[in-house]
Amino acid sequence: MEELTKMTEDALRIFRDIESRRECAIRRSRDIIRETKRMIHSIHISDDGTVSRDALMKLVSDLISETGGDPFVMNTAPVTDALAEYAEAMILDSVIKNGCVLSFGDLNIGPQPWILGLADCLGEMRRVILTSLMSGDLEKAESVFSKMEEICHELMLFDVPDSILPIRRKQDIARGIMERTRTDIANAVVLSKARC
Repeated sequence: MEELTKMTEDALRIFRDIESRRECAIRRSRDIIRETKRMIHSIHISDDGTVSRDALMKLVSDLISETGGDPFVMNTAPVTDALAEYAEAMILDSVIKNGCVLSFGDLNIGPQPWILGLADCLGEMRRVILTSLMSGDLEKAESVFSKMEEICHELMLFDVPDSILPIRRKQDIARGIMERTRTDIANAVVLSKARC
């Protein structure tokens, strides 16, 4: 029985270590989500956002190093949500500033939070488009919409079980966002031609 006691104590030590890393990851995840909100806001007000981007990348790097990339910890809901928010902010920033979408490899995260962040990015891109339309910048609105169409097309190709990637609801939301945005741009084009 002494051997059994040692085995259970060893197992308990492992679980306590996982629990400690998990608690640390959850705290770090909250910091990441706060910073993504700050970065997305800076994008919408046309601020450079370099400080937010750098701080956000450091927080994610710290999260990965502190957890040792342990899949048990990294795949918990709070961490996945935080990494999806990170992907959303970084992809939005890259699309608006450089016209390109960063990969999950570029962001040093797994494909699941990357896809979820990519899907959520469409709503933020719609906000950029509406702001552009309201300021009369039809060219920027059309350029961002073109990227939205590319992203949406790729997202619609995902047909995997929700237990692997909970994307179906986001696909439905994306369809609605695209239709409303297409209508907004079409109306803006018609109005701009009517003024000429």
